[in-house]
Amino acid sequence: MTSVRQYRRGFTLVELLLALIVSSIIGTALVRMVLSQARFMDQQEAWRQARSVSRSGINRLFSDLRAVENGSSAVAANRGVEAAVAGGQDFTIRVPYAFGILCGSAANVYTVSLLPVDANMYAETGYSGFAVRSRTGVYTYNASNILTPGGTPGLCLTALYDQINSVASINGSPAGTIVNVTRNAGAIIPAPDRGSIVFLYRRIRYEFKASVALPGRIGLWRTRLDAANPNTEELAAPFDVSARVNFYVNNNAVAQAAVPADLSTVRGLELALNGASDRAASGTPAPKVATMTTSVFFENRPD
Repeated sequence: MTSVRQYRRGFTLVELLLALIVSSIIGTALVRMVLSQARFMDQQEAWRQARSVSRSGINRLFSDLRAVENGSSAVAANRGVEAAVAGGQDFTIRVPYAFGILCGSAANVYTVSLLPVDANMYAETGYSGFAVRSRTGVYTYNASNILTPGGTPGLCLTALYDQINSVASINGSPAGTIVNVTRNAGAIIPAPDRGSIVFLYRRIRYEFKASVALPGRIGLWRTRLDAANPNTEELAAPFDVSARVNFYVNNNAVAQAAVPADLSTVRGLELALNGASDRAASGTPAPKVATMTTSVFFENRPD
């Protein structure tokens, strides 16, 4: 009996070469797809970072700017916008943080019955002075550095004034309080009436300048200008070099880049918070820039 041997057929060299060619084509396509996806995700992450910088900067700015009162007084000491530097990257404002009414005064000391206010905001140091509203609606600022808690309660013991500071709370806020503020220099003319609106303020400086968190880039800085307890913090970074503020002057509908000679004419600020990514994304020569522009208009503006 003759046995039949079966031989298993192998791959020829041509077949192996074809298989390698096909595999390399498919592999190259897959690598290109993965790299493309990686670049796309890197680009999206850069955009996200840039937008995040803009949003984080705007929150604190809005908190301060929305409370600013910039009346029509041309006197530098009597306005909410204290100073601004050409370029729109450095400005100083007087930020109200507690409101109340005037109970009375004795010599150069004013007793004020304050409304309930956010406890954390009130507890922050940096009291720079107070402002009193006249009958015509104009605020007179006084750069006082003496604030005495407890005040002189006897001046607030009428039904009208006592009701304000004796309120236990408003929606869970802390109760109001009575304080004495000391006039720093010169009489306030005309003398404020009992019941006039008063607010306490802090001097705050905002700057777009060199970042510490990201050397070589631009950061947004907030400085509490308190001689006794100064405080500077970098709020967000990095910003593009184009980040700045522009100025709405009088009734103009378009904000201007130039700082007006009379800052009392400023009725609001246009915020160009152009955030940037912390690095250049794959395939791009420079960091991504997210343009964000918004505006804030001040209180107590008749125009």
